[in-house]
Amino acid sequence: MDFEQVMKQMKSEHEAALKEMPLPPGVEDYFRARVFAGDADTTLFMLKLAWVFGAQAGQAAAAQAEQVMKQPQRRMQA
Repeated sequence: MDFEQVMKQMKSEHEAALKEMPLPPGVEDYFRARVFAGDADTTLFMLKLAWVFGAQAGQAAAAQAEQVMKQPQRRMQA
């Protein structure tokens, strides 16, 4: 599967939820202005930042899950 196919699939799966996600004021206007100005350098920079932050969040979540799995199970007392 190439990148375009992956993005189409992810959009179809997550678009509704992400539409509800707020962004800081001015982000959409700034991004659209950069796109319409043909500023590929800035838009790619923003994409790379998002990619790095997402990867870091994923790694942190995986590390946290690993730590939880290593902890002995606790019995709940009634």
